[in-house]
Amino acid sequence: MKQFNKIYSGVIVAIILLATSPMLLGLIWPRINDVRTGETPEYPDIQPQILRGTNTGAAFDAVLRTAESMGWEIREADRDRGIIEAVATVPFFRFRDDVTITITADGSSAVVNMRSRSRVGKSDLGENARRIRRFQAALTAQLARPGEVR
Repeated sequence: MKQFNKIYSGVIVAIILLATSPMLLGLIWPRINDVRTGETPEYPDIQPQILRGTNTGAAFDAVLRTAESMGWEIREADRDRGIIEAVATVPFFRFRDDVTITITADGSSAVVNMRSRSRVGKSDLGENARRIRRFQAALTAQLARPGEVR
Protein backbone atom coordinates (compact mmCIF):
# COMPACT_ATOMS: atom_id res chain seq x y z
CA MET A 1 0.00 0.00 0.00
CA LYS A 2 2.85 2.39 0.83
CA GLN A 3 4.46 1.73 -2.55
CA PHE A 4 1.14 2.37 -4.31
CA ASN A 5 0.84 5.75 -2.55
CA LYS A 6 4.36 6.70 -3.64
CA ILE A 7 3.64 5.74 -7.25
CA TYR A 8 0.28 7.53 -7.18
CA SER A 9 1.91 10.67 -5.72
CA GLY A 10 4.65 10.51 -8.35
CA VAL A 11 2.09 10.26 -11.15
CA ILE A 12 0.17 13.26 -9.78
CA VAL A 13 3.37 15.35 -9.56
CA ALA A 14 4.34 14.34 -13.11
CA ILE A 15 0.91 15.36 -14.45
CA ILE A 16 1.11 18.73 -12.69
CA LEU A 17 4.62 19.33 -14.06
CA LEU A 18 3.56 18.41 -17.59
CA ALA A 19 0.47 20.62 -17.38
CA THR A 20 2.46 23.64 -16.18
CA SER A 21 5.57 23.12 -18.33
CA PRO A 22 4.42 25.38 -21.22
CA MET A 23 3.73 28.16 -18.74
CA LEU A 24 7.06 27.64 -16.95
CA LEU A 25 9.00 27.50 -20.22
CA GLY A 26 7.22 30.68 -21.32
CA LEU A 27 8.67 32.44 -18.30
CA ILE A 28 12.18 31.40 -19.32
CA TRP A 29 11.98 31.78 -23.13
CA PRO A 30 9.57 33.85 -25.20
CA ARG A 31 7.22 31.90 -27.47
CA ILE A 32 8.88 32.90 -30.73
CA ASN A 33 10.82 30.99 -33.34
CA ASP A 34 12.25 33.83 -35.45
CA VAL A 35 14.98 36.12 -34.12
CA ARG A 36 16.49 39.08 -36.02
CA THR A 37 19.27 41.38 -34.93
CA GLY A 38 17.85 44.74 -33.89
CA GLU A 39 14.26 43.73 -34.63
CA THR A 40 13.20 41.24 -31.95
CA PRO A 41 11.87 43.08 -28.86
CA GLU A 42 12.09 39.90 -26.76
CA TYR A 43 15.89 40.01 -27.17
CA PRO A 44 16.89 43.69 -27.00
CA ASP A 45 20.55 42.74 -26.48
CA ILE A 46 20.79 41.10 -29.91
CA GLN A 47 21.85 43.92 -32.20
CA PRO A 48 23.62 44.17 -35.56
CA GLN A 49 27.41 43.88 -35.40
CA ILE A 50 29.23 46.97 -36.60
CA LEU A 51 32.70 46.12 -37.85
CA ARG A 52 34.48 49.47 -37.74
CA GLY A 53 37.18 50.01 -40.34
CA THR A 54 36.24 46.79 -42.16
CA ASN A 55 35.08 46.88 -45.76
CA THR A 56 32.17 44.71 -46.86
CA GLY A 57 34.39 42.34 -48.85
CA ALA A 58 36.60 41.51 -45.87
CA ALA A 59 33.52 41.29 -43.64
CA PHE A 60 31.82 38.92 -46.09
CA ASP A 61 34.88 36.64 -46.11
CA ALA A 62 35.05 36.60 -42.30
CA VAL A 63 31.30 35.96 -41.99
CA LEU A 64 31.46 33.10 -44.48
CA ARG A 65 34.47 31.51 -42.70
CA THR A 66 32.67 31.83 -39.37
CA ALA A 67 29.44 30.27 -40.69
CA GLU A 68 31.40 27.39 -42.20
CA SER A 69 33.35 26.88 -38.96
CA MET A 70 30.04 26.52 -37.11
CA GLY A 71 29.16 23.55 -39.32
CA TRP A 72 26.28 25.23 -41.10
CA GLU A 73 25.24 24.07 -44.56
CA ILE A 74 25.82 27.08 -46.83
CA ARG A 75 22.95 27.31 -49.34
CA GLU A 76 23.91 30.62 -50.96
CA ALA A 77 26.85 32.97 -50.63
CA ASP A 78 26.37 36.03 -52.83
CA ARG A 79 29.30 38.37 -52.27
CA ASP A 80 27.92 41.07 -54.62
CA ARG A 81 24.64 41.33 -52.70
CA GLY A 82 26.27 40.66 -49.31
CA ILE A 83 23.96 37.77 -48.43
CA ILE A 84 24.69 34.37 -46.96
CA GLU A 85 21.90 31.80 -46.61
CA ALA A 86 22.59 28.74 -44.48
CA VAL A 87 20.92 25.88 -42.66
CA ALA A 88 21.89 25.14 -39.06
CA THR A 89 20.98 21.82 -37.51
CA VAL A 90 20.08 21.60 -33.82
CA PRO A 91 22.37 18.83 -32.52
CA PHE A 92 20.07 16.81 -30.27
CA PHE A 93 16.75 16.89 -32.15
CA ARG A 94 18.25 17.37 -35.65
CA PHE A 95 15.82 20.22 -36.39
CA ARG A 96 16.95 22.30 -39.38
CA ASP A 97 16.78 26.07 -38.91
CA ASP A 98 17.25 28.76 -41.55
CA VAL A 99 19.92 31.41 -41.11
CA THR A 100 20.27 34.57 -43.20
CA ILE A 101 23.18 36.95 -42.81
CA THR A 102 23.49 40.28 -44.62
CA ILE A 103 26.54 42.49 -44.81
CA THR A 104 26.07 46.16 -45.73
CA ALA A 105 28.30 49.21 -45.78
CA ASP A 106 27.93 52.13 -43.40
CA GLY A 107 30.66 54.62 -44.22
CA SER A 108 33.98 52.93 -43.46
CA SER A 109 32.30 50.17 -41.47
CA ALA A 110 30.51 46.96 -42.36
CA VAL A 111 27.23 46.10 -40.64
CA VAL A 112 26.34 42.44 -40.12
CA ASN A 113 22.67 41.61 -39.58
CA MET A 114 21.43 38.13 -38.90
CA ARG A 115 18.17 36.22 -38.82
CA SER A 116 17.73 32.74 -37.38
CA ARG A 117 14.35 31.07 -37.87
CA SER A 118 13.12 27.66 -36.81
CA ARG A 119 11.24 25.65 -39.39
CA VAL A 120 9.28 23.66 -36.79
CA GLY A 121 7.23 24.71 -33.79
CA LYS A 122 6.01 27.93 -32.21
CA SER A 123 8.84 28.27 -29.71
CA ASP A 124 12.53 27.60 -30.18
CA LEU A 125 13.31 27.51 -26.42
CA GLY A 126 15.84 30.29 -27.03
CA GLU A 127 17.93 28.37 -29.59
CA ASN A 128 17.82 31.05 -32.30
CA ALA A 129 18.97 33.76 -29.89
CA ARG A 130 21.77 31.51 -28.61
CA ARG A 131 22.81 30.77 -32.20
CA ILE A 132 23.07 34.47 -33.04
CA ARG A 133 25.05 35.18 -29.86
CA ARG A 134 27.45 32.27 -30.58
CA PHE A 135 27.90 33.45 -34.16
CA GLN A 136 28.59 37.04 -33.12
CA ALA A 137 31.17 35.90 -30.56
CA ALA A 138 32.83 33.62 -33.13
CA LEU A 139 32.91 36.42 -35.72
CA THR A 140 34.49 38.79 -33.21
CA ALA A 141 37.12 36.15 -32.42
CA GLN A 142 37.68 35.53 -36.15
CA LEU A 143 38.36 39.23 -36.75
CA ALA A 144 40.61 39.53 -33.69
CA ARG A 145 43.09 36.93 -34.96
CA PRO A 146 46.46 38.37 -35.90
CA GLY A 147 47.01 38.66 -39.63
CA GLU A 148 43.31 38.85 -40.53
CA VAL A 149 42.46 41.25 -43.35
CA ARG A 150 40.34 44.13 -42.16
